[in-house]
Amino acid sequence: MGSVDYWIVGAYLVGLLGCGFVLARKASQNSEAYFLGDRNLPWWALGASGMSSNLDAAGTMTIVTLLYLFGVHGFFIEMRGGVVLPIAVFMAFMGKWHRRSGVVTTAEWMGLRFGSGFGGKSARALAALTYLVITVGMIVFFLAAAGKFLSTLLPFDATTCSVGMATIALVYTLLSGLYGVVWTDVLQGFLIAGAAVYVAVRGALLLDANLLAQWEGARYNSLLPRLADSGLGEYEFFIAFLLAWIGKGLLEGLGGSGGSAYMAQRFYATRSDAECQKVGMLWIVLFSFRWPMALGFAIIGISLGVGAEDPERLLPHVLLSDVFPEGIRGLTIAALLAASMSTFDSTINAGASYATRDLFVPLFPSASERAQVWFGYAASTAVVLLGLGISLLGVESVVDVWVVIVIQLFPAFLVPFALRWYWGRFTGEGFSLGILAGFGTSTWMALTEAGALLNEIETLFGVMGVSLLGCIAGTYFSQPQQEQKLKSFYFQTRPNGLWPRAWKVSYKKELKENWLRLGAALVWQLSTFMLPMMLVLKKWGSVLLLALVWAVSFWALRRLQEAEGALPAQGRKDAP
Repeated sequence: MGSVDYWIVGAYLVGLLGCGFVLARKASQNSEAYFLGDRNLPWWALGASGMSSNLDAAGTMTIVTLLYLFGVHGFFIEMRGGVVLPIAVFMAFMGKWHRRSGVVTTAEWMGLRFGSGFGGKSARALAALTYLVITVGMIVFFLAAAGKFLSTLLPFDATTCSVGMATIALVYTLLSGLYGVVWTDVLQGFLIAGAAVYVAVRGALLLDANLLAQWEGARYNSLLPRLADSGLGEYEFFIAFLLAWIGKGLLEGLGGSGGSAYMAQRFYATRSDAECQKVGMLWIVLFSFRWPMALGFAIIGISLGVGAEDPERLLPHVLLSDVFPEGIRGLTIAALLAASMSTFDSTINAGASYATRDLFVPLFPSASERAQVWFGYAASTAVVLLGLGISLLGVESVVDVWVVIVIQLFPAFLVPFALRWYWGRFTGEGFSLGILAGFGTSTWMALTEAGALLNEIETLFGVMGVSLLGCIAGTYFSQPQQEQKLKSFYFQTRPNGLWPRAWKVSYKKELKENWLRLGAALVWQLSTFMLPMMLVLKKWGSVLLLALVWAVSFWALRRLQEAEGALPAQGRKDAP
């Protein structure tokens, strides 16, 4: 790296800290301002922040590795988490259900759904602990990847880089809460988009017949995935894995977890139901920049002949090459740092909100707003230190950490989180026992040889199956919830599922269109992501087909949105 590159990266980091200090006073007014920006942030800022929060250097390294090894099939492999299918579910209907709840956290939502008795309290506490476990796991992933990535570019070892990144992100997140997270994410989004366009164009210009001949993964550059192929290694029977990954991703969305602590937070912070679809659509459009950028990095790496020994180090090797002139290299590294920081800060802030609103406040109900903000500071610091400590114990493979998180950790809570929306008989006790059963199974697999003996599908369904049994047992061994409390929840949020038919009569049209909207949203999201990849690969037939699919699904989404806006008052989404 040249002196100009260092100045650019340094200026970016100083600017980040400056934003934190500027927004500190506004964020510290009360806990809702700190964790939800007073529900007064514009929808486009929330959408841009969502994109930045999902795009990080750790995930980018993983995707670049998969695209290098398997071509476009790397995209299909990332259906297990990196494609983030829950965005489509939130855009279709889950986002508006969250907004209607009127709470700050999903754990706080448990009181609205299950009441204030033992079931509601245990569900709230376990939901908060679940999100804290997710938060720590994701911090381990981010810091391990950041250390490996930055130590190749900067004159510091991996430990120093991880500690430095954790410190900077923690300071400005502590100071500015969700205000700082969102507005710095918006600014960082411009950096990320600029870098993505540059890398994608450079990759497309380098792509020719000679390079394709050198690229072993090029044979998988097709619009549709292969059902089976021995060249895919452990994923030889690919269709089975693909269906399992898609099912898991949809369940994350249908349960409202989004596979993260921060996705629901963006929709809790919206100002109306109408804004929820706008946030989701902008999130998807901006997030689509990730895929041509990652593909561009993989193509550049192949042209330089790097990545064969350790594909995970391909990304930093490419950045240090002559493909990136001084200045452009600094901007690109700053963009990747921005991607990491934006994900890291969102994770910290969301995790702290659960510790504060769902563990601290129930224990100390008379705590002042100022005390809650200060506890949020302490909780943010604690989760970062815990994640940093685990990451420094030694993480050999970033991809392996990601697989453990999405295949062993996430399935532990997917079933109870989904049933809470769609099954009226489901109780807080059933939710709690399902969570405990899922995490118990996941922990047992991690501590014994069972985890190593099972493939991803067996692990996924094993953990989810035990969790489902816990949900059913806990529900039927507990008393049904009071009908009046349940009815109040239903008429406030109006979800689909197994609810008394008489309750759903007024919302029949909206409930039906929710599923139609989900189908259109999924098709639109996948075509939005794949279209720029096919442009980089110059597969013009696929480009035309995807453009047509994109236009039709976009038209369907617009028509469904217009139809929902024309509903009578009792069925309209913005009705009180």
